Amino acid sequence: MAVSRPQKLGTCENKLAQQKKFSQDLKLVLTRCGVLDRFKEGPFGQYLEMIQPIRVHGMLIYNLLKRQLICPEEEKDDEMWFGLGEKKARFGREEFCLCSGLNMGTLPEGFQEKEEVSEESILTRYFVDENPSIELLEATFNRLTEPSEGDDALKMGYLLMVSQFFGMDEARTAIPSWVLSLVEDIDAFEVFLGAHTYSMSPCVV
Repeated sequence: MAVSRPQKLGTCENKLAQQKKFSQDLKLVLTRCGVLDRFKEGPFGQYLEMIQPIRVHGMLIYNLLKRQLICPEEEKDDEMWFGLGEKKARFGREEFCLCSGLNMGTLPEGFQEKEEVSEESILTRYFVDENPSIELLEATFNRLTEPSEGDDALKMGYLLMVSQFFGMDEARTAIPSWVLSLVEDIDAFEVFLGAHTYSMSPCVV
């Protein structure tokens, strides 16, 4: 039997209001460091081409979430179900890919999530705290100015995109060290963006 799940509107509109400045700052730093075109070729490139701020009707999302169902006989860990009229509608991995444009690929063979951070990582070179906040990451990113810092700008830009769109965008939220470590392997991280951010998306939607 399907059971309705209570929901709250949350801070959707406040988050949308911050997107235009975030997009402008992101483009400015990536251009300054000579990696804007490279960023556009990555998994988040399509977002820079969208008109900012991305306008979403908050009440539309709210009314959809009010109709979220618990379907024990059908629901999986990677799915959400909604009651629309007399029909049930699913939001799962396929729908997530279509909406976000992110990949849902397989991590490279032999890849393991890194718990330890190397001396060459951006975490070691830019931050004293092993779990820097989103606010500190953004401030550090905005100080990058040279083409020689292009790789670091690309990595920080990816982390900021994850924080902006997938549930870690509170200024004081600490970034897990293994996430910072993972971005050092760009190929693996681009796959991770599809696989891990999907699991985070229901709490944001």
